[in-house]
Amino acid sequence: MSGKMHKMGSWQFDPEAAILRQGSLEKSLEDRSGRVLEVLCRRRGEVVSKDNLLGEVWQGRTVSANSVAIVIGDLRRILGDSPSEPAHIVTVGKRGYRLTPAPEDVVPETPRGQRWGLPLAFAAALILAGAATMYFREHRATPVELVVVPTRNETGQAQYDYLARSLTAVVTDRAVRFQGVRVVSSDGSAPPHARRVSLNSRLIIWNGTPELAITATDGSSHSVLWSTFATGDLGNLVRDAASKLDALQGRLTKTSTLPRAPFRRAARGSTCSPAPATLSCRRRRRPRQRSARTPWRNSSAS
Repeated sequence: MSGKMHKMGSWQFDPEAAILRQGSLEKSLEDRSGRVLEVLCRRRGEVVSKDNLLGEVWQGRTVSANSVAIVIGDLRRILGDSPSEPAHIVTVGKRGYRLTPAPEDVVPETPRGQRWGLPLAFAAALILAGAATMYFREHRATPVELVVVPTRNETGQAQYDYLARSLTAVVTDRAVRFQGVRVVSSDGSAPPHARRVSLNSRLIIWNGTPELAITATDGSSHSVLWSTFATGDLGNLVRDAASKLDALQGRLTKTSTLPRAPFRRAARGSTCSPAPATLSCRRRRRPRQRSARTPWRNSSAS
């Protein structure tokens, strides 16, 4: 017999000792009763025919036709089971006997329409989670660090040094107001996944008037990302520089990846004017040649 303990309601069956226990109460089973109950426990939930019980318990010995029914009746009396409303040993008409499954062995029946509902919902949740992770990984914004380089006085005139220092303060003050951009010093190292952009400005003289050339350069590729000019007299130069920097703010906050504007070769016979980060070309129209017209003559006059 198997040494596994079997539970039937408040009873525990020890097949090795052929004993039924209920708390401190113990009832010893006759050898054939113990063997029959062990077979039913081993095939719990299945219908065991009388022939199978005779073959495993009596092993081919000649017995009366009611031998199995007598043993089943003895087991029911010990377990307090009722043949009309059995709680443990159930009689299956013309087939045999079945021991009711243990509570832990009972699997609730799932409606056919709901059998695949939970697995499919779980799989769909995994797919959506994976798609969301890939989307945010591809579209997450890379932080931008802006390095403001002091304005260089390239006018060749020392009298504009004060203006260069003032413009440095204006550019820095405007840059620290940018949303989503961190202004750092030039000697610090950029953290991982951060993009560093250098903001350079040069004070020059053009047609006798001071102008400020502002350029944004990628820190890794050193490519020019954005450039502009601020013009005007001393007062208007400061205001124009602040206004032009607002355009850079929109460019930096719109996307952390600033693509380099492709260089387009101007077509022959066209003029190009500089614009921020791009070259706008306008084709020059050729003057139309007027054909010589024959003066109108009055045929009647001749």
